[in-house]
Amino acid sequence: MFFHNTMRPFTLCCTFILGISPVCGQMESEVYLSDFESRDGVFEVSAPINISRNPGYDNQPYFLGDDDLLYARTRNGQTDIARYSLSDQKTVWLSDTPGGSEYSPVKIPGKEAVSSIRLDTTGLQRLYSYPLEGGPPELLNADLKIGYHIWYSPELLVCTVLTEDRMDLVVVNLRDKSQYTFQQGAGRSLHRIPDSEHISYTAVEKGKVVVKSMHPISGATEVIAVLPEGVQDMYWLDASHLICGQGNELISFNTRDKGPWKSFYALENPKSKITRLAYNGPSGVLAMVIETQD
Repeated sequence: MFFHNTMRPFTLCCTFILGISPVCGQMESEVYLSDFESRDGVFEVSAPINISRNPGYDNQPYFLGDDDLLYARTRNGQTDIARYSLSDQKTVWLSDTPGGSEYSPVKIPGKEAVSSIRLDTTGLQRLYSYPLEGGPPELLNADLKIGYHIWYSPELLVCTVLTEDRMDLVVVNLRDKSQYTFQQGAGRSLHRIPDSEHISYTAVEKGKVVVKSMHPISGATEVIAVLPEGVQDMYWLDASHLICGQGNELISFNTRDKGPWKSFYALENPKSKITRLAYNGPSGVLAMVIETQD
């Protein structure tokens, strides 16, 4: 694993607005990494280590393979995509766009490139492709104001699109340019469900944020879980365990036994807030975005 430190972990047996603006009030967000083990619902988390250490908006972590972490990082008054190596603990820049900021990096299947939302200073917001080895970005979609996205296949994109005063879940076929709106009022948390042909998304239903599964081709859908109050983001550890941050705690939900959400880790600072998460199983590393008061 990555850290191998001796700080004592806490363990427990566990049987929608666009939101990409770097303006976060008085909250500062940083990206932390922890060693993480999951064995039959028993989770062990090492003390998190700050790998961004940067004033401003450092957020939206995404693991690129087993050694690299991508995230949106503030630089010179804008946000670019940073690439952090777990093995040598060094950061390089994947994007450098004068007059524009990048958010939400995601690997494009079948290509040595990542896709990212670019928000220009003119207010234009579009999806671009960025080569991993450098080079000019390529515009992927000029028609939709995409907030968040995930790739189902090299041609099929599932995304939340800003429409009037809400976000809609839209499936886009980049090959034939077709698209259809799957649901109105979607949230920002999109993920592939492990060992499945489905993706998960969040939506507000009857005043609660629910996690739903959907098959982008057949359209089959079902409710998986209800997120705790105040929570917008979640992540899949495996095919049956969800985790999310609630305040300064990490909590989990077993989709098989449908039991209650259970706390399994707490930060020392009660005023800290855990928001977005990303997990890399082969390397045993959990990425956490932690917001703290100034």
